[in-house]
Amino acid sequence: MTGLAPARPETRRHARTDAIRHAGLGAPVALLRRDLTERTLFRMPLVLDLVFGMMNLLVFLFISRVLVPAGGHESFASGAYFDFVAVGIIFMLVVQSATTQLISRVSREQRAGTLEMLVGQPVPASLLALGLAAYPLLFVLLRATAYLAVLALCFGLGVGHADWLGVAVVLLTGATTMMAVGLVLVALSLTVGHGDTLARLLVVAFSFLSGTYFPITALPGPLPGLTTVLPTRSALDGLRAALSGGDWMGSAGALLVAALVLLPLGCWMFDRALRGAARRGVLTRD
Repeated sequence: MTGLAPARPETRRHARTDAIRHAGLGAPVALLRRDLTERTLFRMPLVLDLVFGMMNLLVFLFISRVLVPAGGHESFASGAYFDFVAVGIIFMLVVQSATTQLISRVSREQRAGTLEMLVGQPVPASLLALGLAAYPLLFVLLRATAYLAVLALCFGLGVGHADWLGVAVVLLTGATTMMAVGLVLVALSLTVGHGDTLARLLVVAFSFLSGTYFPITALPGPLPGLTTVLPTRSALDGLRAALSGGDWMGSAGALLVAALVLLPLGCWMFDRALRGAARRGVLTRD
C-alpha cells in the first residue's frame, strides 16, 4: 500500500506564491500571510535574536556602571548612559533588520525560484515590494517592542515619564523609513550585487553618525550639524525624547517626510531592478 508523501516546503511555498496572482491589490497582504505561515521563519529568529541582543545589552549595562558621563545626558531624565545607549542599540537593530534581513529574504526568493514567479504575476512591482517588505517590517516592530519590554522590566530602563504614543509613532515611522532604504539596497543588490555588504556598511555608518553609542555633540567639526539629515538621527532623537516624556513630534514629522520621499523612490528602483534582472535572466540564482 502506498501513501501520499507530504508536500515539500518548497512545493508548498510555490503553491502559496502562485496563489498571489489572484490577490490583485491585496498582494502585500497575501505575501505577508504566506510568510507568516512559515512558523520557523518567524518564531526562532525572534527568540534567538532576543537572547543574543540581551547578552549584548548586558555588556553595556556593566559598562555603564563604570562609565558615568559628567552631568549625565539631557535625553533622559535619569541621565544614565545605559538608558542612552540601550535605545540606540534597539533602533540600530531595527535598521539592521530593515536592510540586511530584507536583502536576505529577496535573495532567498531568488534561490527558491519564487521571485521569478512573483514577477510573472499580474501585480505591480510596487505592491510586490511592499509585500516582500511587510514581514521584515512586522518583525522589526515586534523586535523593538520585545526589547523595550525586557529592558524596562529587567534592566531598569527609565520609562517612568514615557509617552507611549510617541514611542509607537516614532518606531513605526522610523521602521517604515528604514524599510524604504532597504528597498533601495535590494534594488542595488539585484542590479550590481553585494547589497548585503552595502547594508552592513550602512548600518555601521548610521551607528557612528546618528548618536547610537555617544551624543552627537562628541563628533568633530561640522559633523553634528550635517547629521541632521539622517533619518536614523531623527529616529533616535525622537525615540529618546518620547521615552523621557519630551517633544517627539518634530522628529516624527521629519521621519514621515523621509518615508514619503524614500518609499516611492525605493519602489521605483525595485521595479527598474526587476526589469533589468529579467532581461539578464538573473531573477533565479543558485
